[in-house]
Amino acid sequence: MSDEVLNESDSVFCANPSCVLHVRPGDANVRGRGNWADLGDGIIIGRQRVADVMVCDRCAATVRRDETAPETCLIA
Repeated sequence: MSDEVLNESDSVFCANPSCVLHVRPGDANVRGRGNWADLGDGIIIGRQRVADVMVCDRCAATVRRDETAPETCLIA
């Protein structure tokens, strides 16, 4: 998919600016693009759309558990 058809939410892996997975293709330590991230410690995490915002699975779980807005959830 070309960058022209991606919206802002899709251009980052996780839309939460406080998340360590708030990265864009081309950022340092980012290789490729897609719906899975390898954190390097053996953990692989996906992403999903919550309320039309793309967030990683950990942020999505926080949003669903706490009913926090997806773009403002806090993940350490």
